[in-house]
Amino acid sequence: MSLSSPKSRLLNRPSNCLPSGEPAAGCAVESGCRTRTKPPYPTHQHKMYYLATEEYQRLPSPLADRYTVVNRSPLVVRDLYPERESTPPDVTLDTAQPYQRLNPWRWAIPEVHAQFTPGRCLLLENAPLEEDGAPWPTLGQSWPMAEPLRQLGWLLQLAKLWEPCCRQKVVSSLLASANIGVQGWQVRLFYLTQDRVPVSLQALAASWLSLTPMVGELRAVVQALAAGKFARIEVLVAALEALAVQTNTGCRVQAVTSATHPGRRELNEDCLVYDPQGRFAVVCDGMGGHEGGKLASFLAISSLQQDFACLSYQDSPPSELRAQLAGAAQRAHQRLWRLNQRQGRSGRRQMGTTVAACFLRGPLLHTVHVGDSRVYLIDRRHCQQLSVDDDVLNLEVSLARTTRRALHRQSGSGRLTQALGVIPPNDLKPTTRSFLLPEDCLVLLCSDGLSDGDFVERHWREAFLPLLDRGNLEAAGAALVEMALLELGHDNISFVLLKYAAAAPRTDAG
Repeated sequence: MSLSSPKSRLLNRPSNCLPSGEPAAGCAVESGCRTRTKPPYPTHQHKMYYLATEEYQRLPSPLADRYTVVNRSPLVVRDLYPERESTPPDVTLDTAQPYQRLNPWRWAIPEVHAQFTPGRCLLLENAPLEEDGAPWPTLGQSWPMAEPLRQLGWLLQLAKLWEPCCRQKVVSSLLASANIGVQGWQVRLFYLTQDRVPVSLQALAASWLSLTPMVGELRAVVQALAAGKFARIEVLVAALEALAVQTNTGCRVQAVTSATHPGRRELNEDCLVYDPQGRFAVVCDGMGGHEGGKLASFLAISSLQQDFACLSYQDSPPSELRAQLAGAAQRAHQRLWRLNQRQGRSGRRQMGTTVAACFLRGPLLHTVHVGDSRVYLIDRRHCQQLSVDDDVLNLEVSLARTTRRALHRQSGSGRLTQALGVIPPNDLKPTTRSFLLPEDCLVLLCSDGLSDGDFVERHWREAFLPLLDRGNLEAAGAALVEMALLELGHDNISFVLLKYAAAAPRTDAG
C-alpha cells in the first residue's frame, strides 16, 4: 500500500505499552502513522436478531419498544428498527467485559452489540443464531447424529477455549451442552457464565462423558481426563490433535486458485504464493510507499515460502507446527526489520507487510496471521472469519473499552497495531490457530482489498458457495476479481482460494 493511499496503516508501538506489546491499563494507542479513511461502502449489514441476557425483561421504554422477543430459551429479540444506530453507553458493564476480552476468540464467542445501563442488559451479535433468529442446535442435540471426526473437532475447539475462559473466570460456560451451539464444524457459545467456584478439568470430562454415543479412542481420552491423567489443558489438546492426525479419511485439497489485481492503484504491493498441492498458501499486503511495500511483501513471501516448503516435508506434531509457523513469521519479520535498520528507514518510511497464511496437514487447518489480511472458512452453512485483525478497533474491544459497533466508524480505528518489519522483533506476536475440518469447505486467504466493507460476508453465497459442488475454480477467481472491482477497487485485491474435500470423491461403477 502506498503512502498516498486513503487507507492507512500503522505503526509504532506506544511507549506506554507493556514489554509483551500489550497495552498497559489506560494506554491510548498513538501510532503516529497513516490514518485510515473508510471508503464509501457499507461496513456493516443491518442485523435484526440478537441474543439478549435475561435482564432484558427489565428494560424501560422506549428501549423495550424497539425490540420484541421471538424466542424464550435462549432469549432472542428482533430489532424493529435495525437501521437506527444504538447509543453507546457511558460505561462498560462488568457483565460485558468477558465477551470483549475474549474478542480474539470470536469465532466461538458472541460479541457485544449494545448494552443498556438502565436494565443491565446486553444484546449479543455473532451469536449462534441463524439469519432468521433461530438458535443453532446445541451440542447435546447434535452429538448423536454426528460422525466421530466432527465430534472430535467440537471437543477440540472447547478444549482450546478452556485457558482463555479460565482467565476471564467464565470457564463454567463450557460445561453445559445446552449453552454450546454447533453448526457444521463449528462451536459457538450462547452465553458466558461467571464462575462461582473453581472449575476443574475433571468437571469438563464429566460434561463430555454425558454426550452419547462416544466410542473408541475419543472416549478413552475423555476417560483419561476424568481420571486426572491430564494435569494441564495443553496435554488434553495434544491428545485430541493426535487423534485428528491419526484419523486420515482421504481428505485433501482438490484445487487451488489465486488472483492479484492492483485495483485502481498504479502499483500492486500485494504478493502471494501457494503450494500446487494445497499444503500451504500465503498472502502478504505490503506498505511503505513507492517500491517499499512491494519489496516488503516480496521478501516476506520468499522467506515464508522457503520455510513452509521445508515444513511440508516434516512430520511435526500440531503444537510444534504452530510454533514453527510463528517462527517463520518471526524470521520474515526480522529480515524486513534489519533491512529497514540498515537503510535508515523510520516512521512512515519503514516498509512492512501483513501476512495471512495457512498450512494443511490431514484434517487439520493451521493458520498464522499478522496485520489485517484475513483467513476465512466457508462451508455450505456459513462463512466464518478465522483471523482477527491486528488493529486499533480490536485492541480497544479486547481491552473492554468499547464495542465494535461504537468504534468502527471512528477515524483511526483501522490502524494496525502490528505488521512484519515495522516493530522491534521481540514485540511481534503472530497469531496461530488450528481447526479440524470434518467436511468439504473453502479456505480463503485475502488482503483487505477484498475483505473491506464485509465484502466476503455479504457475497459468500453467490460468489463462493456454488464452488463446493461444481464450477471451475480458475474462472470463479477471475469473476471474483471483477465483482470486487465493481464494488471496491480502492486497494490492491489479492487472494488464494483452496477447495478442501473431507474425503476422496467416490467413483460410480459402470
